Amino acid sequence: MIHLIVKPGEVIQWDEFCETHPAYSIALDGYVRGAPRFQDAKEGGPRQNFNHHEDVDRLGTRCTAAQVHYAIKNGLFECFDEQGIPKANLYVNDPDQDVSLAVWLLRNHERIRGERSEPLINMLVNLADRLDVTGGCYPMDPNDRALRQYDWVFEPYTAARMAGRLPQLSPKEVEGVIEAVGRRIDEYTLGKGKELPVDTRYEIIGGGQDWKLVKETGSRARLKMMKDGIHAFASVLNQRADGKWTYTLARQSVYIPFPVDGLYDYLNALEGMTSPSGWGGGNTIGGSPRKFGSSLDPAKLERAINEYIAEQHAHA
Repeated sequence: MIHLIVKPGEVIQWDEFCETHPAYSIALDGYVRGAPRFQDAKEGGPRQNFNHHEDVDRLGTRCTAAQVHYAIKNGLFECFDEQGIPKANLYVNDPDQDVSLAVWLLRNHERIRGERSEPLINMLVNLADRLDVTGGCYPMDPNDRALRQYDWVFEPYTAARMAGRLPQLSPKEVEGVIEAVGRRIDEYTLGKGKELPVDTRYEIIGGGQDWKLVKETGSRARLKMMKDGIHAFASVLNQRADGKWTYTLARQSVYIPFPVDGLYDYLNALEGMTSPSGWGGGNTIGGSPRKFGSSLDPAKLERAINEYIAEQHAHA
């Protein structure tokens, strides 16, 4: 049996996961902080962390759903099996595209195990990998039909994200988004998927040398930003009901000189937070605390980023 356990905003370390979660547990996409890891039965497992955010080369690491796809193809359920019955407890902390697709793949593992292959599933996983690894910054034609289908599949998530509802979602509501996306993946893989127009609108509201502070209005704003030459940015996603703010910090790749990973500790110190509950992420994209948000308004965040960059230049 495949069981889904939703804990919105929860982030724990690998050692805690192994100590407090039962065997046959799988953590998805940031529920457990850090690089992918596996614990076999001899060590007390099986347990698995699928993640591509912290402690990895972001551009060189597959997204969570692609990791899951490869793992299923290469024997995951030979291990996560109890007396011939697939068994896994799936732990997630949000319902984004990577999580929702990974959950669907694990629930539908029999469709891709061994030599089984479905072109539409492969296409969805490959597109998710390109977009998620780059934080939505992979250069693409916004009019690409595959992208329009992809955005229809994941509309239940993006609608909640763009409306600023994610931080307030209850576990049941997070599960509802994952289930809604799963139903659309079912339709898509049967050739019944629909298409959405791709919205690339955004607004520049500040920034500094070689980076911009932006407000993303469209769910695919980053495609237009890359085309417009904005390869490093801080994005104001929304102000939460509790007054806190939700932000993304990103650069297109490690080849773009914007100190994303250095900013985490600096901003955590400003706000009196620590990892893993504070600012964090990978070496190209991350953001404000999922659970607690940021107390910095956009003007304060802009000033903090520019001060950090100035300090780095002064000590160079």
